[in-house]
Amino acid sequence: MMNNLDLAQTGELIRKIRKERGLRLEDLADENISPATISNIERGIPHVHVDKIRYLLNKLDLDLEQLPELITDKQEEMETMKLRLVSIESMIDCGNVDQAIDELKTFSVSDDHPYAAYVSLLKGKSQVKKRKWKRAERELLNAIRIANQNPQSKSSNIAAGSYNELSIISYFNNNLEKALHLAEKGIEVFVEEGERTYYKSVLLGNKALYLEHLDRVPEALRVVEDLWDSIPEIPSIETVLSLYELRSVLLRRSGMYEEAIRYATEGIEIGRINRQTGRLFHLWTALGSVYLNMKKWNQAEIALKTALSVSENILYPNGLTTVYTQLGILYMNQKKWEEAHRALSEARDTGERTNDLRRLALAYLVSGDCHRAEGDVDKAVPHYQQALQLARKQRNKKREYAALFRLAQCVENTNQQEFRQYVENMYKVQVELSQPKGMEYEEIQ
Repeated sequence: MMNNLDLAQTGELIRKIRKERGLRLEDLADENISPATISNIERGIPHVHVDKIRYLLNKLDLDLEQLPELITDKQEEMETMKLRLVSIESMIDCGNVDQAIDELKTFSVSDDHPYAAYVSLLKGKSQVKKRKWKRAERELLNAIRIANQNPQSKSSNIAAGSYNELSIISYFNNNLEKALHLAEKGIEVFVEEGERTYYKSVLLGNKALYLEHLDRVPEALRVVEDLWDSIPEIPSIETVLSLYELRSVLLRRSGMYEEAIRYATEGIEIGRINRQTGRLFHLWTALGSVYLNMKKWNQAEIALKTALSVSENILYPNGLTTVYTQLGILYMNQKKWEEAHRALSEARDTGERTNDLRRLALAYLVSGDCHRAEGDVDKAVPHYQQALQLARKQRNKKREYAALFRLAQCVENTNQQEFRQYVENMYKVQVELSQPKGMEYEEIQ
């Protein structure tokens, strides 16, 4: 009698032959075998009696003795297809996206094909790289749907990988709450004993990144710290370096500057040895941010200019907005006005090109601060107004409050009506930030 592996292989073979001949389940069903039984055979369900399998094979003009040879041919075909898909994924991850898209166009598989979910995931990933968000989202949702329908696909962690890509789409569309939700969904469906185990560390790293951008720094730091012990098991050096960068950023934002410097420099050393120039850009940026917070201008300038020197190999150029904004802050504090304005102009231009509202709003805030520091309030106001508009668009209440506060300062002595309006709006934003739950009476005796 066939073992479970033979049943699964036989079922796949029968499905393939049936579809090649253009037959439906109902076309093969009769009084001796139902469509449900045929479906169970094709899915390799163990409880189907072997006599039913022989009967179905006879209806397809197949002999039981032919199966070993046919299955061997099927296995070789599947191995070749998997190798092609792995090759395409390598193209996507290495930046050869157009060739990958051309290769994927040659695949036409039905939803019940073992690699159907993988094909959709790769189509989605390739469109993410091209920033074709709608197309990417459609393919990734399809990959999740197929993976959920096919029990064999669940252990592949295709669904977890698709949720990760969907979270990246939301991140680049300035919807951090949705990005966080999708990353958490990916972690939820991840199968520990399944394939593509690296997805878990990627998803956790992205979760921490989204938490940091949402100003939920303690939560983000806990995620990174919990993940840290598993770093030796993470196969992707890029993921490891992103965790070093993120830990440095979170420590800086927590005021632990020396620790932040340590993790940034350790990451830089690992990145340099492994020639990870793309990640080196982000690590040098993180280091520059620490020195900037510490008001160590010379060290900050060295770090930030080093980041720019390796910026050619970065995958997403929105990080340049941060570097140029920080250089603007640096030069402003040194009263190098021309250099400051030049850097901030680059920051705004890059932010506009990449549609990174979070970084762009900060660039406009700092641009306004630079004009005010020079004593030119009239030039500062339009920058603050633009920052306010961007902050509202992305629902960033802290940045909205900062823009309103600066605008109020600009008109305090010249326009009392506008001043009162800005102050009232500041109060409304502060109420939303505080989210009061009502009066507390526990301490009243």
